[in-house]
Amino acid sequence: MKILIVDDDKTNRLVLSAYLKKDGYTVIAAENGLEAIERFQKDEPDLILMDVMMPVMDGYEATQKIKTMTVDKFIPIIFLTAMTDEKALSQCVEVGGDDFLTKPYNRTILKAKIDALERVSQLYNTVFQQKRELISHYEHEAKEQEVARKVFDSILNPGCLSSQNIQLHLSPMSLFNGDVVLAAVKPTGGLHILFGDFTGHGLAASLGALPLSDVFYSMTAKGYSISDIVREINHKLKQQLPTGMFLAACLVEIDSTNMVLKYWNGAIPAAFLHKGDALVELKSNNLPLGILGDSSFSDKVEIIEIHDYDRIVLSTDGILEAENSEGKMFGPERFEACLHYDLEGSSINNSPKDKDVDLFQHILNTLDEFTQEQEQTDDVTLGVITCDSDYINQLAPQKGGYKKFIPTHWQFDLQFFYDSIKAIDPVPLINQIMGEIQGHQIQQDQLSMVLTELFCNSLDHGLLELDSSIKSTPEGFMQFYSDKESRLAELNSGSIYISVNNVPNDVGGDLTIIFEDSGKGFDISKLEESNLAVDEKSPLKFSGRGLSLVKNYCQSVTFNETGNRIECVYSWSNADA
Repeated sequence: MKILIVDDDKTNRLVLSAYLKKDGYTVIAAENGLEAIERFQKDEPDLILMDVMMPVMDGYEATQKIKTMTVDKFIPIIFLTAMTDEKALSQCVEVGGDDFLTKPYNRTILKAKIDALERVSQLYNTVFQQKRELISHYEHEAKEQEVARKVFDSILNPGCLSSQNIQLHLSPMSLFNGDVVLAAVKPTGGLHILFGDFTGHGLAASLGALPLSDVFYSMTAKGYSISDIVREINHKLKQQLPTGMFLAACLVEIDSTNMVLKYWNGAIPAAFLHKGDALVELKSNNLPLGILGDSSFSDKVEIIEIHDYDRIVLSTDGILEAENSEGKMFGPERFEACLHYDLEGSSINNSPKDKDVDLFQHILNTLDEFTQEQEQTDDVTLGVITCDSDYINQLAPQKGGYKKFIPTHWQFDLQFFYDSIKAIDPVPLINQIMGEIQGHQIQQDQLSMVLTELFCNSLDHGLLELDSSIKSTPEGFMQFYSDKESRLAELNSGSIYISVNNVPNDVGGDLTIIFEDSGKGFDISKLEESNLAVDEKSPLKFSGRGLSLVKNYCQSVTFNETGNRIECVYSWSNADA
C-alpha cells in the first residue's frame, strides 16, 4: 500500500514516514497542498495523510481538488490536525475527509485507522468494479434487446398498420410489448385486424407474437377467413405456450365489398363499433386463445352491417386498468363515455375523417388527464380503425419475393362433398395450388375475388338454395347470413366440382375456371341485366354484386341451361414478362 504524507513540517513527515515504513508501507511525501496534488497525479497513492494548515494551498482545498479526481476510485484521506474544536473537525469531513488524527500521533491509533480505511477502500473499489461490469453487461444486453426488438418489429409489422384509416397508440411497459396489433389486406379486398394482449409483460409475453403473426399473415395472404385463422392460432398457441400463458384477442374482418364487419372476440374488454350516434359493443363470447383444445374451441364469428366512416375502437385492458394518484382505475364506464364524445361547436358539414382524429386523441387526452403521469402498470394499446372503403380498396396486399416462373399449360380438378364443404374453404387451397404451379404472379387480387364469388354462388344458391333477393335491405342482408349459417349446419348431401385450366400466352395465361354444383340450378333468363354491370357511383346494392364483379374481371362468363354450372375465362399477366 502506497501512502502520501502531506505536511509542511519536516519533522512530522520524518516521524510518520518512520512509523509507516516500519509497518511495511511505501511512503511518498509533499510539503503543501499544491505539491500534494502533483504527487497524487504522478504516483497514484492508495491513502493520503493530509495536514490542514499549510502554505501555498491548505489541506481543505487540496482535499476538495483530489476528491474531484477520484470519482471512479475511493482514495481515503485522513486529516492530521492539532485542532480539537468541533467546527474545525466537521469542516474536515465536509471537504471530503474520511477520518482525522490529532497531533501528537499515536502509532497504534494511526495503524488502526489506516487498516480500517484500507478495508473500506477495498470494499468500495470492489463494488465499483462490479458496478462497471454490470453497466457494461447492461449496455450489451440493451444493444442485443434493441436488435431483437427491430427483428420483432419487422416480423410483426409487415402489414398495413400505417394505413391512413388506422390510428394506433402503442405504449409498452418495457422494450418488448405484450400487446400485439396485426393488420393485413385480404386477397379479395378488405382488411383483417388482430388486437391482442398476452399475459404478462416484456420479452416473455412478446415471444408468443412470433407464431401468432406467422399464422395471421400467411393465412390472410392465402385468403382464409377469420374463423379459420382464429382456430389455427388457438391450436398453435395451445401447443406452444407454457401453462398459464394465453392471448386475449379480438379478430376483425372488414369486408369492403359487401360492407359488413365480421369479428371474433376472446376476452378483449374494450371493443366497439362507433356507428354515427350509435355505439355497438363487440362483445366477448369466448375465452382467450391458447386455453381450449380443438374440440371445445368455438370459431363462430359475429356479423354487423357497416357503412363508410363507421369506426372500430379497440383497446387492451391497459387503458381500463390505468390508475390515478388515488389508486382508482380508468374503468369501462369512463372509456365508453369517451366514445360518445363529439367535438363541441362542430358543424354537420364537418368531414367524418376530422372526427376520427378527435375521437382517438380525445381518448388519449382523457387518459393522460386521469393518470396525471402516474407510473404505467401495464402495456397500453389503443386503435381506431375507420371503415373507409376508399382507403381499404386502395391498399395492396403485401407481397414478398418469389422465384420467377414461366407460364405453362396445366389443369387440376377438385370435388368437394357436403361434409368437406362444412370444414374446408377451397379458395385458399386453390390459390395455394396455383401458386405452387405458376408462382406468385398469378395470385392477383381480382382472381381471388372471382374464385370467392364463384364458390359462394355455387354454395349459397346451388346447395343451400338461398334467395339473394332478401339482401335488398340491410335487415334482409343480415338475415341472409343467418340463414346461410343454419342451412350449412344442416347440409347432408351435395357437392361442388371445380376445374381450373391454364393455357399460356405471350404475357401470362388464360384460365378457364368451372364451378358446377349438384343443386337444382336456377332460371338464367331471370337474371337482371343490370346486375351484370358494375356502377360504383350507384347507390349501395345488397344483392347481385358478386356476378357483376365476376363479369367485370373475366373475359367471358357463361352458364349452362340449368344454371348450376358456370364457366369463366380469366386472363392473367406475368409481372416478370
